[in-house]
Amino acid sequence: MEQPGSGLAGLVVGCDDGRVEKLGPQAGFTAVACISWDNRLRLPLAGSLGLVRVDGVDATSVLAGLVLRLGAAGRPVLLDSLTIGGFNIVSPPGVERLTGSPVIAVYNYRPSLERLESGLRSSRLPLAGVRARVLSLVEEAVEASTPRGPVYLVAWGLEASEARRLVLETQVYGRKPEPVRIAHYTASEASEALKRV
Repeated sequence: MEQPGSGLAGLVVGCDDGRVEKLGPQAGFTAVACISWDNRLRLPLAGSLGLVRVDGVDATSVLAGLVLRLGAAGRPVLLDSLTIGGFNIVSPPGVERLTGSPVIAVYNYRPSLERLESGLRSSRLPLAGVRARVLSLVEEAVEASTPRGPVYLVAWGLEASEARRLVLETQVYGRKPEPVRIAHYTASEASEALKRV
Protein backbone atom coordinates (compact mmCIF):
# COMPACT_ATOMS: atom_id res chain seq x y z
CA MET A 1 0.00 0.00 0.00
CA GLU A 2 1.34 3.43 -0.92
CA GLN A 3 1.87 5.86 1.92
CA PRO A 4 0.41 9.37 1.48
CA GLY A 5 3.04 11.86 0.43
CA SER A 6 5.66 9.17 -0.24
CA GLY A 7 6.03 9.75 -3.93
CA LEU A 8 6.11 12.84 -6.07
CA ALA A 9 7.38 16.22 -4.92
CA GLY A 10 5.87 17.63 -1.75
CA LEU A 11 4.21 20.69 -3.26
CA VAL A 12 1.39 20.54 -5.81
CA VAL A 13 -1.17 23.11 -6.94
CA GLY A 14 -4.90 22.62 -7.41
CA CYS A 15 -6.89 25.11 -9.51
CA ASP A 16 -10.59 25.49 -10.21
CA ASP A 17 -13.27 28.05 -10.95
CA GLY A 18 -16.27 29.15 -8.93
CA ARG A 19 -19.92 28.97 -9.80
CA VAL A 20 -20.84 30.08 -13.31
CA GLU A 21 -24.53 30.90 -13.54
CA LYS A 22 -24.65 32.65 -16.89
CA LEU A 23 -22.78 31.80 -20.08
CA GLY A 24 -21.94 33.80 -23.19
CA PRO A 25 -20.05 36.97 -24.07
CA GLN A 26 -22.15 39.15 -21.74
CA ALA A 27 -21.68 36.88 -18.71
CA GLY A 28 -18.70 38.79 -17.34
CA PHE A 29 -16.11 37.20 -15.09
CA THR A 30 -15.88 34.42 -12.55
CA ALA A 31 -13.35 33.80 -9.82
CA VAL A 32 -10.65 31.17 -10.09
CA ALA A 33 -8.44 29.93 -7.28
CA CYS A 34 -5.17 28.05 -7.12
CA ILE A 35 -4.18 26.38 -3.84
CA SER A 36 -0.68 25.16 -3.06
CA TRP A 37 -0.78 21.86 -1.19
CA ASP A 38 1.93 20.11 0.80
CA ASN A 39 1.71 16.37 0.14
CA ARG A 40 3.90 15.50 3.11
CA LEU A 41 1.82 17.49 5.61
CA ARG A 42 -1.42 16.97 3.63
CA LEU A 43 -2.32 20.61 4.19
CA PRO A 44 -3.00 23.68 2.06
CA LEU A 45 -0.16 26.19 2.31
CA ALA A 46 -1.33 29.23 0.37
CA GLY A 47 -3.89 30.38 -2.14
CA SER A 48 -4.18 32.85 -4.96
CA LEU A 49 -7.33 34.28 -6.55
CA GLY A 50 -7.92 35.67 -10.02
CA LEU A 51 -10.67 36.36 -12.52
CA VAL A 52 -11.32 34.78 -15.91
CA ARG A 53 -13.83 35.90 -18.49
CA VAL A 54 -16.71 33.44 -18.79
CA ASP A 55 -16.38 31.74 -22.20
CA GLY A 56 -13.22 33.80 -22.77
CA VAL A 57 -9.73 32.76 -23.82
CA ASP A 58 -7.67 33.84 -20.81
CA ALA A 59 -7.82 30.76 -18.54
CA THR A 60 -4.36 29.47 -19.46
CA SER A 61 -2.57 32.75 -18.81
CA VAL A 62 -4.56 33.55 -15.65
CA LEU A 63 -3.95 30.12 -14.09
CA ALA A 64 -0.27 30.24 -15.05
CA GLY A 65 -0.01 33.65 -13.38
CA LEU A 66 -1.61 32.31 -10.19
CA VAL A 67 0.78 29.33 -10.13
CA LEU A 68 3.74 31.69 -10.51
CA ARG A 69 2.34 34.02 -7.81
CA LEU A 70 2.31 31.02 -5.45
CA GLY A 71 5.99 30.38 -6.20
CA ALA A 72 5.05 26.96 -7.56
CA ALA A 73 6.67 27.02 -11.01
CA GLY A 74 7.58 23.49 -12.05
CA ARG A 75 5.21 21.89 -9.52
CA PRO A 76 2.37 19.68 -10.78
CA VAL A 77 -0.91 21.51 -11.44
CA LEU A 78 -4.18 19.63 -10.88
CA LEU A 79 -7.44 20.67 -12.54
CA ASP A 80 -10.91 19.16 -12.49
CA SER A 81 -11.39 19.79 -16.21
CA LEU A 82 -9.84 21.48 -19.22
CA THR A 83 -12.76 23.95 -19.14
CA ILE A 84 -12.99 26.81 -16.67
CA GLY A 85 -15.64 29.50 -16.68
CA GLY A 86 -17.81 27.88 -19.32
CA PHE A 87 -15.79 27.25 -22.48
CA ASN A 88 -12.70 29.16 -21.35
CA ILE A 89 -10.21 26.40 -22.11
CA VAL A 90 -7.06 25.64 -20.11
CA SER A 91 -4.26 24.53 -22.43
CA PRO A 92 -1.97 22.06 -20.61
CA PRO A 93 0.88 22.71 -23.10
CA GLY A 94 0.41 26.45 -22.53
CA VAL A 95 0.50 26.12 -18.73
CA GLU A 96 3.61 23.96 -18.99
CA ARG A 97 5.30 26.45 -21.32
CA LEU A 98 4.50 29.40 -19.00
CA THR A 99 5.29 27.71 -15.66
CA GLY A 100 7.36 24.60 -16.35
CA SER A 101 4.62 22.62 -14.55
CA PRO A 102 3.08 19.35 -15.68
CA VAL A 103 -0.73 19.43 -15.75
CA ILE A 104 -3.29 16.79 -14.81
CA ALA A 105 -7.02 17.20 -15.41
CA VAL A 106 -8.90 14.81 -13.11
CA TYR A 107 -12.41 13.90 -14.25
CA ASN A 108 -14.88 11.89 -12.15
CA TYR A 109 -16.43 10.68 -15.42
CA ARG A 110 -15.07 9.71 -18.83
CA PRO A 111 -14.92 13.00 -20.75
CA SER A 112 -16.67 12.96 -24.13
CA LEU A 113 -15.04 14.92 -26.94
CA GLU A 114 -18.24 14.56 -28.95
CA ARG A 115 -20.32 16.25 -26.23
CA LEU A 116 -17.71 18.96 -25.67
CA GLU A 117 -17.50 19.74 -29.39
CA SER A 118 -21.28 19.78 -29.68
CA GLY A 119 -21.54 22.31 -26.85
CA LEU A 120 -18.74 24.36 -28.36
CA ARG A 121 -20.45 24.42 -31.78
CA SER A 122 -23.79 25.48 -30.29
CA SER A 123 -22.10 28.26 -28.29
CA ARG A 124 -20.82 29.93 -31.49
CA LEU A 125 -17.84 31.31 -29.58
CA PRO A 126 -14.88 32.82 -31.42
CA LEU A 127 -11.72 30.73 -31.83
CA ALA A 128 -13.77 27.52 -31.77
CA GLY A 129 -11.07 25.68 -33.74
CA VAL A 130 -8.37 26.55 -31.22
CA ARG A 131 -10.62 25.58 -28.32
CA ALA A 132 -11.52 22.28 -30.03
CA ARG A 133 -7.83 21.42 -30.59
CA VAL A 134 -7.12 21.75 -26.87
CA LEU A 135 -10.28 19.86 -25.94
CA SER A 136 -9.19 16.99 -28.22
CA LEU A 137 -6.72 16.06 -25.45
CA VAL A 138 -9.64 14.44 -23.60
CA GLU A 139 -9.47 11.61 -26.14
CA GLU A 140 -6.26 10.59 -24.37
CA ALA A 141 -7.95 10.35 -20.95
CA VAL A 142 -6.77 7.29 -19.05
CA GLU A 143 -8.96 5.52 -16.51
CA ALA A 144 -7.24 5.15 -13.15
CA SER A 145 -8.63 3.13 -10.27
CA THR A 146 -8.28 4.59 -6.80
CA PRO A 147 -9.56 3.40 -3.41
CA ARG A 148 -12.15 6.20 -3.64
CA GLY A 149 -13.40 5.18 -7.09
CA PRO A 150 -12.33 5.51 -10.71
CA VAL A 151 -11.07 8.77 -12.20
CA TYR A 152 -10.11 9.72 -15.74
CA LEU A 153 -6.83 11.55 -16.19
CA VAL A 154 -5.64 13.83 -18.95
CA ALA A 155 -1.93 14.21 -18.19
CA TRP A 156 0.51 16.58 -19.88
CA GLY A 157 4.21 16.62 -19.02
CA LEU A 158 4.26 13.40 -16.99
CA GLU A 159 3.39 9.74 -17.47
CA ALA A 160 -0.08 8.40 -16.66
CA SER A 161 1.38 6.26 -13.85
CA GLU A 162 2.91 9.35 -12.21
CA ALA A 163 -0.37 11.23 -12.65
CA ARG A 164 -2.29 8.40 -10.97
CA ARG A 165 0.16 8.31 -8.09
CA LEU A 166 -0.14 12.06 -7.60
CA VAL A 167 -3.94 11.85 -7.59
CA LEU A 168 -3.81 9.03 -5.01
CA GLU A 169 -1.53 11.13 -2.82
CA THR A 170 -3.85 14.14 -2.92
CA GLN A 171 -7.21 12.41 -2.40
CA VAL A 172 -8.58 12.97 1.10
CA TYR A 173 -12.40 12.92 1.18
CA GLY A 174 -13.35 11.74 -2.29
CA ARG A 175 -12.18 11.10 -5.83
CA LYS A 176 -11.39 14.77 -6.43
CA PRO A 177 -7.87 15.75 -5.29
CA GLU A 178 -8.13 17.82 -2.11
CA PRO A 179 -6.31 20.91 -3.46
CA VAL A 180 -8.79 21.03 -6.37
CA ARG A 181 -11.74 20.64 -3.99
CA ILE A 182 -10.45 23.49 -1.81
CA ALA A 183 -9.79 25.64 -4.89
CA HIS A 184 -13.37 25.07 -6.08
CA TYR A 185 -14.80 26.00 -2.68
CA THR A 186 -12.59 29.09 -2.45
CA ALA A 187 -13.43 30.27 -5.97
CA SER A 188 -17.14 29.61 -5.42
CA GLU A 189 -17.17 31.73 -2.27
CA ALA A 190 -15.23 34.48 -4.05
CA SER A 191 -17.71 34.35 -6.96
CA GLU A 192 -20.60 34.77 -4.52
CA ALA A 193 -18.85 37.74 -2.91
CA LEU A 194 -18.31 39.33 -6.34
CA LYS A 195 -22.06 39.23 -7.00
CA ARG A 196 -22.60 41.42 -3.93
CA VAL A 197 -20.10 44.09 -5.03
